[in-house]
Amino acid sequence: MKKIIIIGHKNPDTDTIVSSLIAEHYYNNILRIPAKAYRLGEINNETKFVLEKFSVQTPQLLKKAGEHDVFILVDHNELSQSADDLRTGQIERVIDHHKISLQTEVPIFLRIDPIGSTASVLAKMYAEAGKKIPANVAKIMLAGILSDTLNLTSPTTTDMDRKLVKELNKNAKLDLKQFVADLFLAKSSLKGISLNMLIEQDYKAFEMGANKVGIAVWETTNPKSVLCEKERIIKLLVEKKQREKIDYIIFALVDIIAQNCVIFIVGEKEKDLLQKVFSGKVSGDEMFLPGVVSRKKQIVPQLTESLTK
Repeated sequence: MKKIIIIGHKNPDTDTIVSSLIAEHYYNNILRIPAKAYRLGEINNETKFVLEKFSVQTPQLLKKAGEHDVFILVDHNELSQSADDLRTGQIERVIDHHKISLQTEVPIFLRIDPIGSTASVLAKMYAEAGKKIPANVAKIMLAGILSDTLNLTSPTTTDMDRKLVKELNKNAKLDLKQFVADLFLAKSSLKGISLNMLIEQDYKAFEMGANKVGIAVWETTNPKSVLCEKERIIKLLVEKKQREKIDYIIFALVDIIAQNCVIFIVGEKEKDLLQKVFSGKVSGDEMFLPGVVSRKKQIVPQLTESLTK
């Protein structure tokens, strides 16, 4: 009997982990398809907070994809962000809210909605199936939505996300103001985080034309705690770029409260690209981008357009 595995992307964030767990519940209990959630990396402090708060077990780490395993991808569809040994022929389903990059040899089940989080997509799927979402599932759904949309302030947020938060909380019954404050405190926490981990925890690789582009993001309510380590972070980024043969590497420090970001400039090549694409002010090895908080909507599309012309 084939084994159906649910995985989110490498360097998992809260939406990826909770979406894997929600999908496990959906497929097992709604569609009656036996499937199990796994993760592709260590969870971050925010996700630890969510899982501990709601007494949810952390998904097991997937070390290697079996030759006959079948996969459901959540919160990603780029192979560069998925399991290293995954073949497109093993992918049976995708649930996501990012642009489509995947090419498969055969037709697959594909559910991609242009909304704020994959947890939002799954909430819609429950509604469409006419099934009530259990309180424990609603709670982690809220965590995924509020984390990925920065408490519904990100430009990725839609009216559907706002509606879903209201509906889900009728069942979850959370003090949302306090929950978000605790969520962002955990998101910003550097406890147990080395500078290498800070770079890797929300790092994604993209193919933009003939270029391999790495974009790391750190979302925080306390940007000063990271800015003071800028020189060391840039040094590590340069080393990663050389080691992994990356054409461009970018680190965006997002200020959740002020709704802006600072991009660390690692070299002249990146500086030329950033100045070509963005109108932000450059000061030394920093570019300041007011209003920019979303990699998915405000950084990746603009870089892709420039690098694929």
